[in-house]
Amino acid sequence: LFGYKPPKNLKYIYEYLLFSSDYSKTNIAFDERELVRYVRQLIELKEERAKYFANILRATAGKHIDYLLLSRTFWDFLNDIYVRYFQEEGFPGFYWTVIGFIIPILGAIQALPPKADIYHSTTTGYAVLSALTGKYYHGGKLIVTEHGIYHREREIEITKSKSVPEVYKKPWIEIFKLISETAYAECDALTTLFEKNQIFQFELGADFRKMHVIPNGIDIEKFSTIKKVEHDTFNVAMVGRVVPIKDVVTGIKAFDALVKEVPNSRLYVIGPTDEDEEYYQRCVNLVELLGLGGKVIFTGKANVIDYYGMMDVLLMSSISEGQPLVQLEAMAAGLPVVVTNVGNCPEIALDPDGQSGFVVEPKDYVAMAEKLIILAKDKGLRETLAQNGRRVVSQKYTLERMINSYRQLYEEVLRNA
Repeated sequence: LFGYKPPKNLKYIYEYLLFSSDYSKTNIAFDERELVRYVRQLIELKEERAKYFANILRATAGKHIDYLLLSRTFWDFLNDIYVRYFQEEGFPGFYWTVIGFIIPILGAIQALPPKADIYHSTTTGYAVLSALTGKYYHGGKLIVTEHGIYHREREIEITKSKSVPEVYKKPWIEIFKLISETAYAECDALTTLFEKNQIFQFELGADFRKMHVIPNGIDIEKFSTIKKVEHDTFNVAMVGRVVPIKDVVTGIKAFDALVKEVPNSRLYVIGPTDEDEEYYQRCVNLVELLGLGGKVIFTGKANVIDYYGMMDVLLMSSISEGQPLVQLEAMAAGLPVVVTNVGNCPEIALDPDGQSGFVVEPKDYVAMAEKLIILAKDKGLRETLAQNGRRVVSQKYTLERMINSYRQLYEEVLRNA
């Protein structure tokens, strides 16, 4: 049921289904005409839309609004929007696209959480709408944590999507921006993993007085105590899901160039292969095409601790990252790293208190191979980078440090209640 072992102080788990509807007209939020008027004004607003949306959420907290979808008023409203903005599109496609936008939002708004002192949302997606209703209805405080910048991730996803018609992409992107903008404006504290992310939050209206950086933390002892296993090959680890965003294809190309210089190299791709089976097959086909059979090992889902002892370097060829635990864990295990210039990866690898690896641009498999070759041929350099990595992680990215930072933030938010 859970990807992680639940902590002992976990009391309850509530599951809310975004796509389930309750068309009850008891405890309704608004007269349907009034609610449609609010939504229409929200669409036409150019400024202060987050403030206006927050007022709608505040008024609907703990009440039913699904009934609106069955009303003649809503149907007339939809028809008006269609005629004004989407008349060149077929109406059935327009209708179901809009319903697809609306239902999860309504589901999240109506997912009223239990009374609490603090609501902590780890995304500015649908979950934060539920957290906001808890804040408004019960009078609690709201902390928002973003690892990646959610609205930017959705924008990339929607822009690349082949299933979403072009005409609907911008409105959908704007919906996610509006939710993020509202969360930033209404939260009592906003955290992220590293400073670069704060730029994007600030651009969307976040108040710098609420903003905090709390880096990831890992169990140092768990990884630093991994024993090295003797081996006579140069072993490269790629750790993570075999999916396009990790760009395993580019990693394989870099490894191919490495093998031409260091023939006794091996590449271990450690992670699940079933999330995108088409992409996984593409990787397998590339391995066969390059004649790397036997040199590239796909482990499937596995415990990295079982492999790190016989690895010499971590390669991360991702085209997008936040502050990856994989990089921190590998450093704690004593592996130098070759990472791409995305997210917080370069700042960690090139930390002024000790360089733990090399940074290359995404997709540049030639540069990746060059760095891997340097590391393969210089054991002393590998050991120096490994020592630096262990020191940096133990000073800045411990689990204890992260927990203490959140504990202090909770106390600060409650003091300001």
